[in-house]
Amino acid sequence: MAETLSARLERAMRDAGYNPRSLSLAAGLGMTAVRDIMDERIASPRYATLSALAKVLGVSAQYLATGAQSEGAAPAPATTSTRDFPIYAAARGGDEGVLVMDSSPMQYIARPDPLLTVIGAFGIYVVGESMSPAYEQGDIALVHPGLPPRRGIDVILTREDAHGTPDVLIKHLTGWDDEAWQVRQYNPPRDFSLPRREWSAKTIVGRYNA
Repeated sequence: MAETLSARLERAMRDAGYNPRSLSLAAGLGMTAVRDIMDERIASPRYATLSALAKVLGVSAQYLATGAQSEGAAPAPATTSTRDFPIYAAARGGDEGVLVMDSSPMQYIARPDPLLTVIGAFGIYVVGESMSPAYEQGDIALVHPGLPPRRGIDVILTREDAHGTPDVLIKHLTGWDDEAWQVRQYNPPRDFSLPRREWSAKTIVGRYNA
């Protein structure tokens, strides 16, 4: 039995460390685009859609469409390193600038060098433009949960709501006292305080550009 587009897409997606939602976002498509193809709700995707997916997955659009590689194209990717570094998605929350972080990772990638041996390290997709140009939408902030915060660094601030869902802010830490964190955002420029009894701060050690 001939292999289907859905099967080829699922294998390439798995080898590259994506799930349907994260692949759709990485390819700049609608959030359900990949799932719709895999469930055959879209039987014949547009070539532009296949090209966008192929670019992210490191294969050719021809491979996804027919199973054949174009001349000189790289074969379907194989996992060459352990992909165990979780990347979380976030969506805009109710408060200004506050994001709501998914409880489950949307993607796993190879662990970045600064966090190779750090237990509990993670990344989070940046949403919004409050920290532009330091962090643009689609960047991934790399978080070291055990590194003590210090003045003059970027941090991720988290709190849990009544349902245990993490609220998230990415800000520049300018200082703190016993009661509050003093933080800065860049767009629009604003300095403000957050109560330490509600918010915990974790150090950002780097980022991947979108």
